[in-house]
Amino acid sequence: MVQITVEPSLNPWTFMILLAAMHGLLLSLVLFLHKRGNRTANRILAVLILVFSLRLLESVAIWTKYLIEFPHFFAATGSFKYLYGPLLYFYARSLTEGLRPKAGYLLHLLPFVLHLYIYLPLYIAPRSFKIEFLSNYILIDDPSMSFSMDRYFILAILQIPHLLCYTYVTWKLLAKYRQTINGSAVTLERIKLRWLQLLATGFGCLWGAWFVYTIAIIMGTQFYVALDYLVSGSAGLLIYAIGYTTFKQPEIISDGLIVKHSPKYENSTLTDMTAERHSKALLHFMEAKKPFTESNLKLQDLARMLNIMPHHLSQVLNERLNQNFYDFVNRYRINEAKKMLIDPNGNQRTILEIAYDVGFNNKASFNTAFKKHVGITPSQFKKSQQLSS
Repeated sequence: MVQITVEPSLNPWTFMILLAAMHGLLLSLVLFLHKRGNRTANRILAVLILVFSLRLLESVAIWTKYLIEFPHFFAATGSFKYLYGPLLYFYARSLTEGLRPKAGYLLHLLPFVLHLYIYLPLYIAPRSFKIEFLSNYILIDDPSMSFSMDRYFILAILQIPHLLCYTYVTWKLLAKYRQTINGSAVTLERIKLRWLQLLATGFGCLWGAWFVYTIAIIMGTQFYVALDYLVSGSAGLLIYAIGYTTFKQPEIISDGLIVKHSPKYENSTLTDMTAERHSKALLHFMEAKKPFTESNLKLQDLARMLNIMPHHLSQVLNERLNQNFYDFVNRYRINEAKKMLIDPNGNQRTILEIAYDVGFNNKASFNTAFKKHVGITPSQFKKSQQLSS
């Protein structure tokens, strides 16, 4: 029998990937506990990063030979690759269209459950069997070792088309969402679209790397360990990229553009008296002319209507009204929608029609904004008003 020839130890490469996995665990906890924004989407992303990170931890345990100390961790995350695709799709759908629990969604988990069932004998095997198996077949220093095409390896190969199919379906969903918000201003919807496109691209590239890696194993390459490092390193970079992006653009997880007070106004020529005058003119104009009903309204458009320089209008919104342009306009849209929803003469109008009338491009963004400002959905608000009247 071939035995382990190297004592468990970390090298610089495995240490870096270990840090990425730990970063992923922390990021998933933050996302799961985050109370603002679309909590369903944030929790789905948290689970995706969690299973991703645990998979990296098992890889590190294999490379460093520490798996021999924790043999029951072996193959514990093997089924997780059948969760990556569905979770990515669910996250994209939750962030764009909203995701309501349906029994049909459980069908997406069938490959994961089947994989767990096939691996069950290995999971429940005694510790002594796992240690012997690891010592003789997994944790050995023999790069020329051949891989047998058993059912376990076939399941690993099937994960590749499974992942690629879900990436394709996710891109189809994003293409539909792009058409929905086409022509709108650079708002939260477009930020979410760009974020989801980057996320889907990142995962798609990773799936492609795994495909190349799997083919290399089948062909018996002697460099599969280096490829394993490369693929897992790419996975670690993806985790860091997710963390960095959500830190730089917190509106992705908070579902609202964040007001950032910056020193850019320090050299502004706008005086306090002029700012107060602009503020009153802005509020009066919004009530009297209702420019917010224009779905493509931009800050530059509103500034032109008021004959105010755009950066002065931005300063008034940030410093006088303590709001960003997106939230400021949406607040007026939601207040106008509330009037329409409780209007007894407008009962024949659908919620989608009202959403369009007040300036929203689609029902999903209307529902999200309404729930953010009011605390309930438009349909719930309408029903509560009918019951109280």
